[in-house]
Amino acid sequence: MIRFLSSSSFSWAVLLAAMLLVPSSGWANTSKNCPSEPAQNVSIVSGETYWGTNCVLNTASDVDSFTFNASAGDTWSIVLGLGPSPATNICLTLTGPGNPPPVIFPTTCTFTHNLIYALATNQKLTASGTYTIVVTEATTAAVSYGLSLERLSPPPGDAQALVLGQTVTSGIVVPTAQNLYTFYGATTGTYQILASLAPGSANNVCFAVYLAGTSALTGNPFCTFLHNGVVSYETDLTPSQNGTYLLVVYTGPNGSELVGPNDGTVNYSLSVTCISGPGTCPMKMPPPPVCSIKDVATYNATSGIITMNFTVGTPIDVTWNGWLTYGDTMESLWSQSLPITLPPITVAKTQAVAKSGKVGVLSTLVAPPTSTTPGITCSSWSLINTGKP
Repeated sequence: MIRFLSSSSFSWAVLLAAMLLVPSSGWANTSKNCPSEPAQNVSIVSGETYWGTNCVLNTASDVDSFTFNASAGDTWSIVLGLGPSPATNICLTLTGPGNPPPVIFPTTCTFTHNLIYALATNQKLTASGTYTIVVTEATTAAVSYGLSLERLSPPPGDAQALVLGQTVTSGIVVPTAQNLYTFYGATTGTYQILASLAPGSANNVCFAVYLAGTSALTGNPFCTFLHNGVVSYETDLTPSQNGTYLLVVYTGPNGSELVGPNDGTVNYSLSVTCISGPGTCPMKMPPPPVCSIKDVATYNATSGIITMNFTVGTPIDVTWNGWLTYGDTMESLWSQSLPITLPPITVAKTQAVAKSGKVGVLSTLVAPPTSTTPGITCSSWSLINTGKP
């Protein structure tokens, strides 16, 4: 699936028609500069946009590449756009895990002659492993770009959970960025989604709605229309199935002429309200992690290395912590974010430990406040004899 994003000085009516035919999922909500050349095999995660002075291609043989890890069945959105005053077109390719790596999304380029300044693709992936996004240019010229990645299904952990009936105020503070929100939708309810521009806004605000990685509302995306004085846009959703809905908010055209393709900032307010009566829109929080940590630890007396193999599984994004205890001392071994990991996977950690007698290894999964059971919900303990000090 591919969607093209167009930019021009045509009337807003023409732009609106084009956007409704080929909607964009928007851009990610955190931004960082590309590393210095060569920018190859750069790690990118859901919720990140690469945009900055180093995000530049200079020759037709110049290749920038970005990698991310995904699970089978996930749906991911990739958006690639040109920077200001482009001198040539840029191209996007996606390859998957394997040797040789299979082409998941064949090379596709922007087309400035037809006012196509950015392109996007949503991909439901069939294999678990490392995927590579390849960015090239059509002809030799210095051209800047922005690249974003979002996981649409399962909903990413960087999305903010909305409370029905409460308005949030926020903004797209980095060009080509996006903000993500979630809310639970029940088939018994009807939900009104309202986005409004802050006073003095120069650009429009747009949003799209997804369920399990696919559009949940016909006509995505929905945008304000400054050119005609429309500073708010609302639409109603009656869910066809129960589930967590993902709202993607991003900057739209200003109604007359774009600074660049989605190249702007905007402040807005957003709300989701139940309009079908009391009790028809039940609140539901994300589930807690499943306690499926299993420790197997061994100690190599020659190297002094403890090797810990963990089987870890969680249906939501959590933080994974590990500690080493000996005597009356407890020290941190690691603390890292763990994305949705189902089915459980086995990972290994190593730690150099001098002979200390018996030591303990404690690991925990900590759920975020938006979970039904925030805090430590899973833990595991393993005791190892390292020998006499």
